[in-house]
Amino acid sequence: MNLVRFYHPQSSVTRNLVDELMNSFITNNYDENHNEDCNPATNVFENEKEYRLEILLPGFNKEDVQLNVHENLLTVKVDLKEENEDNENGYVYRQLQFGKYNFEKKFRVPKTVEADKIVAHFNNGILELTLPKKEEAIEKSPVEIKIS
Repeated sequence: MNLVRFYHPQSSVTRNLVDELMNSFITNNYDENHNEDCNPATNVFENEKEYRLEILLPGFNKEDVQLNVHENLLTVKVDLKEENEDNENGYVYRQLQFGKYNFEKKFRVPKTVEADKIVAHFNNGILELTLPKKEEAIEKSPVEIKIS
């Protein structure tokens, strides 16, 4: 009689998840992942008159965000200083830094954009940028010319 080991794929997934959870209490892998490049979700829209960008920045205030345009390059930058708190609450393990990271994202802006008329709004963690096109870049409808 041969014994066959039963293998259930879901049990290995569950075991890996439990191991990962338990290891996170013992080791601090957060600092290793914290320095990875953060790339916030971005939507880009275009119509006849403008480009529109929506950048998802949850957990930030508008004061945290720096914007500039130089030589057709739009830069969105967040550079937060890490707050040092004393251990008065008796933390054994603490990972309360969600949403707080530094990043810099650059967008190539077409030459058809009027850089001095770019408008930015920040509401509920979403940065909205409106980049108006120059008048000559806006497509105009054909004009009928009458023959005399």
